[in-house]
Amino acid sequence: DDDDDDDDDARTTRAPRVNAVGSSARLKSVEKTRCFRLGVFADAQYGDKVDETREEDATRTKRFRASERRLRECIRAFEDEAATLSGIVNLGDLFDGYNEDDKTTKPVLRTPMRAATMEKNGTDLAVVADLVNASKVRMFHCVGNHDCNVGKEVFLSAVNAEAAYYSASMPRGWRLIVLDTTDLNPRYVSRDAPEFDAAMRFAQDAVDEGREDVVPWGGGIGPVQFDWLRDELNDAAAKRERVIVASHNALHRDAARYQMSAWNSDEVSDLIESSGCVKICLAGHDHPGHYHYRNDVHYVTLEAMLEAAEGETSFAFLDVYEHDAVLTGVGVASSRRMRVSPPGVFTGIATFGAAEIGAIAGSGSDARVETSSMGLVDWINAYGRD
Repeated sequence: DDDDDDDDDARTTRAPRVNAVGSSARLKSVEKTRCFRLGVFADAQYGDKVDETREEDATRTKRFRASERRLRECIRAFEDEAATLSGIVNLGDLFDGYNEDDKTTKPVLRTPMRAATMEKNGTDLAVVADLVNASKVRMFHCVGNHDCNVGKEVFLSAVNAEAAYYSASMPRGWRLIVLDTTDLNPRYVSRDAPEFDAAMRFAQDAVDEGREDVVPWGGGIGPVQFDWLRDELNDAAAKRERVIVASHNALHRDAARYQMSAWNSDEVSDLIESSGCVKICLAGHDHPGHYHYRNDVHYVTLEAMLEAAEGETSFAFLDVYEHDAVLTGVGVASSRRMRVSPPGVFTGIATFGAAEIGAIAGSGSDARVETSSMGLVDWINAYGRD
């Protein structure tokens, strides 16, 4: 018996292998595996012009010239993490620009500009285009309404973008879809473009119907692009890919303030949510930022770089994992943790009694939310009995 006791004392307890059922090491391995990472910014809206405080809200100021420095520092921060990034997403309105459109007409259409105005627009755009074009990281550009002050094709050429809407493969079975929400506004579509007639009909019908949400600085997804988007989502779903959609205007009516979402956001969001493959929609345009969650889709409107407080900035890193995506804001940009796995799958993402998973990423929930760097195993040990 004494010999047996000695043998027991000498035995060493070994942890289960990583692949063993119930292994905590397996959980740690899964939770730390990042699928990919993106840099994100919105509404730099650079211009060589004086700051402008909004008449309707004295707490909001457009700091046009500061955007050059802010964008330069933003790109430098992304470059420092270049080895970890699959791309940088510009959510639109890279520069501010000028136009000479007649705002009294309905719908508002593009008026030919004087040569001096066109030259000024080109000069301002070149300042920020040079910054993004110098990046070694792949850029994904959304077209914003202000970008169209030089014309859509001119803007795309200036930032070395081949198209206004397109898709790109991301690692680990993900797809990024970039949309053009200027597509439905005849003000931003060339009159000789095939999309112009459909845009003009939509805008004129909106005027006739008295729709106050259809404003001159807005837009939406035109019929040709809408059909293309449906095909993309069907293809992604068939391949069991998960999708992130990026656009300038928010694609759900509640993902931005009134008049700031896409004109046909109801139809677009219905398509997105019914696809079952879209997990996150990123947008800009509405400078204060916003968040909405519906039918397993996170709609994130990023705060504008342009209106960050003096000495501040706004951009973010989006880290996509198997079960969640973590948006880490820099400056005034909000940080959010968003579940991207299907309901009913154990992920370690605690809702703590929240009515829906969107409460984790949104604000104002009374639920306790785990947003720290606490690991899954540590969380189970700390709160598993709750």
